[in-house]
Amino acid sequence: MKKRIAIVSAAALIAAAALLYLYFTGEGEGAGIPCVFHRITGFYCSGCGASRALRSILHLDFYQAFRYNAIFTLGFPFLAVYFLALGADYIRFGKDRISQKIPMKLVWVLIAAALLYGILRNIPAFSFFAPVTVAG
Repeated sequence: MKKRIAIVSAAALIAAAALLYLYFTGEGEGAGIPCVFHRITGFYCSGCGASRALRSILHLDFYQAFRYNAIFTLGFPFLAVYFLALGADYIRFGKDRISQKIPMKLVWVLIAAALLYGILRNIPAFSFFAPVTVAG
């Protein structure tokens, strides 16, 4: 059990350090990780703007976070709860019992929604889904 606590604690410290780094980056910089898909194709993927959205969430600027990446902003609370539950489950039982409880239909619906979002944000009629490039 001590080994599992150490593993989860190390993961939590790494996540906290990453969040602190992101919190203190400049406006609109995100994590500084360019999107390879966008660089190669010129199209936005479903994740483009997610690091900037996370930075905005950390600063409690949910409007700006939504403008950077709406699907990430809406899904972030669920992802946070999922990973917290996963860590607690691993400490308690030594294995992942949480993921088994998520219906596969839901997983496929979420994948389809993310793919659709990635397609729509590249169509001019849905350009409001594209990440803003300048804060404001």
